[in-house]
Amino acid sequence: MKKMEVTRLFRKLALLALPFVLWPVIEAVVLPMDTFTFRVWETISVNSVRLLSGPFYPNMHLRMEEEGELAPRTPYAEKKQVEWYTDSYGYRNRDTKAEVLLIGDSNITGAKLSQEETLAEVLEKQLGKEVYSFAPATINRFLGTKRFEENPPQVVVVSSIERRIPELPAVGATGIGNKLRDRTGTIINSSRALTWLAVTADRISKLALYHRTLANIERKFGKKAYIQYQNEFFMEGEQANRTFGDEEIKQLADVLEGYKHALAERGIPFVFMPIPNKENIYHQLLPSGQKPDFLPRLVAELQRRDVKVVDTQGTFEHLYHNEKQKLYPADDGHWNNTAVIAAASLLAQHLQQAADSTELNTRHLVKQLD
Repeated sequence: MKKMEVTRLFRKLALLALPFVLWPVIEAVVLPMDTFTFRVWETISVNSVRLLSGPFYPNMHLRMEEEGELAPRTPYAEKKQVEWYTDSYGYRNRDTKAEVLLIGDSNITGAKLSQEETLAEVLEKQLGKEVYSFAPATINRFLGTKRFEENPPQVVVVSSIERRIPELPAVGATGIGNKLRDRTGTIINSSRALTWLAVTADRISKLALYHRTLANIERKFGKKAYIQYQNEFFMEGEQANRTFGDEEIKQLADVLEGYKHALAERGIPFVFMPIPNKENIYHQLLPSGQKPDFLPRLVAELQRRDVKVVDTQGTFEHLYHNEKQKLYPADDGHWNNTAVIAAASLLAQHLQQAADSTELNTRHLVKQLD
């Protein structure tokens, strides 16, 4: 009798649990990928299946109406239609050619930008060379990736939003995990069935409806996730414009100088391009109104060490203060297409001048040898 009661109890529990077990599968197999997400980033980013080689699902083409990450699904959200392509390695590119390689964070990936607005595509049009976006990624991920050893780019540009510069890792171990992901990713990408299985497994692990529901509850009843000043939303607010000590500046310059030396060993020129925080350029909107001096001091230290830098600060300030151009979406801390075009122009000018200088030096050397 007791055995029958226990069996019935387990059956009831199984029936209760069944919807919770089946629902993630329905999300991943039946519903559109973007049903419970507000950006393409969350929709196709790799969650837990770290056997895929890149940060996103490979060979994707997706269109979506996005909202900024600082105030999604609130009255402050600004909607924008965007288009994404990812290559066979799971990075945001239409193909895998890389004469100029960009390493960076979500700004280089192009959060809240459509494909044609990303730095890689804008720079490619300005330079007339194949530009590859290796982002989000680090210098160590690049150094440990076999395809770049076999086919190195002509130049590597590392770019970082100002607030992430202190987190840039020093050159070090590239990690067994990275090499393993490259190998497993190659195997998975060789088969449509394996790719579908890996992506589906990852989508199941995301529990998109669950996380969306929690986020909505938090927005409604919990603390607000955004910092707002004068109808603009910021990632860190006043903290973003903190003062850095001289020793901190030198330590960060050491890290970036290490990038230069590591790439020089492979015969690859290095360029660093910092991106000012929204709080930096829009500092007058913050309560203190304090203008930070971090980037000018870091750029000066790098130039003293002969580390090539593309300084975007002055151009961004001119565009915002003198030409009244918006450089960041109101509901997001990433740059917009106006800022990207300006940065691409500065970077293209720098790379072209470097190429012309190298050509002149080569001609001079040949003349001497003759």
